[in-house]
Amino acid sequence: MEYKYDDGGRDDYFETKYKKDRTNDCVIRAIAIATGRDYLTIWKELFSLSTKMGFMPNDQKCYEEYLELLGWVKNKPLRKINGKKYQVKKLPINKNKSYIFQTTRHLTAIIDGEHRDIWDCGNWCANSYYTKG
Repeated sequence: MEYKYDDGGRDDYFETKYKKDRTNDCVIRAIAIATGRDYLTIWKELFSLSTKMGFMPNDQKCYEEYLELLGWVKNKPLRKINGKKYQVKKLPINKNKSYIFQTTRHLTAIIDGEHRDIWDCGNWCANSYYTKG
């Protein structure tokens, strides 16, 4: 699977000159990339929901609720015949769909068979994932 740098639109609103400026927003970024929605809109909606729920926007309880509101469905990890999980870059996915995959403490987007994020986490284990329901 090809990897392509994509900040999800963060650079349109916030300084991203240094690596330290491009961290801690993987939830917002992955959702923006996978849905094609505006980064700042997602930022505001997630923060609003997090205030109501009492969790941080990047808490799994919060972003799962948000994705559900957008019509996305959580799926169990894809597994090989031997029961092991796939690496992100080796996922057997539909190349015409959008996905948001959980890795360890990170969310990343796959659009039309292309892994898009600010860094290549393709070697990481792909855990649960979300698809448009």
